[in-house]
Amino acid sequence: MDRKQSGYANREWGKEAERIAHDYLLTRGYTIRETNWRVGKTIEIDLIAEKDSIIIFVEVKARKGDYILPDEAIDKKKMRKIVKGGDIYLRGLDHPYEYRLDIITITGTPEKYELRHIRDAFLPPLS
Repeated sequence: MDRKQSGYANREWGKEAERIAHDYLLTRGYTIRETNWRVGKTIEIDLIAEKDSIIIFVEVKARKGDYILPDEAIDKKKMRKIVKGGDIYLRGLDHPYEYRLDIITITGTPEKYELRHIRDAFLPPLS
C-alpha cells in the first residue's frame, strides 16, 4: 500500500473509531451534543457529550497497532486547541457547566479493537 492509500485507510479508521466512541458513550448514558465540532480551520473537538450536567470534551485516538499508545499522540499543542475550543463552546451556552476533558483510545481494527476511556485525561496546560 502506498502512502496515499495508507493515509486514506488511516482517515477511514479514524472516522470509524469516532463512530465506535460515539456509540460507546451513548450506551453508557451520555448525550452527544456535537460531533466534529469546529472553530475556524484549526480547532476541532471530536465529540462533545453531556452526562449528569457535565460537558465532556472527547478526543478520539485510533491506532492499528501498538507501536505508540494512542493517548501518547496527544501533545500539548493539541491539548491547548481542545481547551481553547472547549472554552469557546462553554462561553456560548446559556448557563455555566462543569466540564471534563476525556480521551477515548481505540486500538486494533474495526472488526477487533480495544477501547479505553480515560476520564479527566488532562488538565488545561499552563503554558
